[in-house]
Amino acid sequence: MTNPFTVNLAELDEITQKIRAFDGFITDSLAGLEQRIAAMHQNWTGEAATKHAQAHREWMQGATEVREGIATVCDIARQAHENYTETLTSNLRMLGRE
Repeated sequence: MTNPFTVNLAELDEITQKIRAFDGFITDSLAGLEQRIAAMHQNWTGEAATKHAQAHREWMQGATEVREGIATVCDIARQAHENYTETLTSNLRMLGRE
């Protein structure tokens, strides 16, 4: 049975950085969208505007949930990196290879 489990900490760091960058992109995009929607609604009234505003609020709630999920994934990846690093350090210490 030779199927060793390995973790590439540098790759895990790279993935975490990409997730953070993606979250930043989403945050910036949502902020820009909010500004454009707010500007549009300054001059738009009526039933269609009301329905659109409601739909937009619901959509933004969903987008917020996505961002929260991405933040959770990033936190989990960071924690995994810390755990693997601590485990490696402990194992090396026990083997006298520190």
